[in-house]
Amino acid sequence: MYSSFEIRSATESDQTKLNFFLRYEFFIHQHLDWQPVLDWLGFQPFYLAIHDGEIIACLAAPSDVTDVAWVRLFACSSLYPRNDVWKLLFEKIITSYQGKISTIAVLGIHQWFVDLLLKQSFMVHQNIIVFEWFNNILSPPQSLSGLKIKRAEFDELSDVANLDIRCFAPLWQLPEHSMKKAYQQAGYTTVAAYEGRIIGYQMSTESYSSAHLARLAVDPDFQGNNIGKILLFDLFTHYSTSGIHKITVNTQEDNFSSKALYSRMGFIQTDEKYPVLIRRI
Repeated sequence: MYSSFEIRSATESDQTKLNFFLRYEFFIHQHLDWQPVLDWLGFQPFYLAIHDGEIIACLAAPSDVTDVAWVRLFACSSLYPRNDVWKLLFEKIITSYQGKISTIAVLGIHQWFVDLLLKQSFMVHQNIIVFEWFNNILSPPQSLSGLKIKRAEFDELSDVANLDIRCFAPLWQLPEHSMKKAYQQAGYTTVAAYEGRIIGYQMSTESYSSAHLARLAVDPDFQGNNIGKILLFDLFTHYSTSGIHKITVNTQEDNFSSKALYSRMGFIQTDEKYPVLIRRI
């Protein structure tokens, strides 16, 4: 059966057919990203499985950071065995990356996909947990004299991206081109500036009634000076005066410093938990 499949790289000319395919299929994993998943068309590796001239599955895992690639998209028709189709497509991904990266990562949003990956030599690397804040503003923290919190400007994003690289392991970094996309979608982005240098930032998205803290980072050289707390206090003040009284944030379950910071600033951990799965290649 599988010998009759055509496995080929997706191109931008496939967008219409892929849109149609994704609109009607149930078994779809889309990474939580700053750009629509089909914006990755034209970036490789992005493979299609075709049978009798029709798309029956797709797998995209383009990398935009050093040594790691996230699975951006996997979808498979319910008429075909997902495990077998995944294996066919993933072998192409591994071949394309041979010697270039060491890790493929997946955010386990759907249980059917987690189950599939665990059968395909993926392992749970860590869990993502969710915190919520409900209009609980504490006293303003003290920090460095001369520290300024201000809205980030577009021309500062290169410096912000460089700071992000210093603060996060490759798995969690946001490169400059993605930072710019995120900035354009964010509702409120601020930087902590000190002596002409950006030493911290936060980026949050918003809806009608709530906001989500998507990024928070402080330069390692300046940690321990309450800069993260001050960025959060400014965030709380901004949204409370805007009529938004609920803010969510995600962090790694084993990131004890972040968990302690959010708890001290009035966030409460929820029951939500999502595994991050990885496979070394």
